[in-house]
Amino acid sequence: MNQNKISLAKKTLQYLEKKKLRDINLKNFLPDSKISNMNNKIDLILNVNDFFDFQLKKNLVNIEKSSQRDMLFEIMMARYDILNEYRASVKNIINHFMSRPKGVLKLMPKLIESKILITTFANINPSGIQGVIKIKIIFALYYITLFTWYNDENVSLEKTMSVLDKYLNNIEKVIKFS
Repeated sequence: MNQNKISLAKKTLQYLEKKKLRDINLKNFLPDSKISNMNNKIDLILNVNDFFDFQLKKNLVNIEKSSQRDMLFEIMMARYDILNEYRASVKNIINHFMSRPKGVLKLMPKLIESKILITTFANINPSGIQGVIKIKIIFALYYITLFTWYNDENVSLEKTMSVLDKYLNNIEKVIKFS
């Protein structure tokens, strides 16, 4: 991710700490942008998602190599920790799309890519029919747990960890982590 996109993602997140996504005026927000393909607010949110993926990649050096299940837990919690750094902004984004669910459809391909990235980082093969099933389950798991994160005001994210662990135990019966 280049520095211009990182700066724009941080600017977007900073803006969204106090204001709503619908209040962004793109002409004022991107007047001197050197970034192509930033045409609307969805593009800004996709860039923020890329920034979170970029941050996650940087944080992976701290994740111990272990079982797929344990790595998936650690990687997903690392992602929630990143979201927690920008909690007010992320909650604003979630609130925006909760009231405009059709907008989520435009984000879906990038959100799926992010979950494939998480799957790959956990050494889970995303290929074939089994891989597609695993991605779908992990996608659902991530967003179900995201709603727990949304309400988890504890800095240590204890509720989020507990729910994620519980769901991983449940899906471990369906997905064979190897």
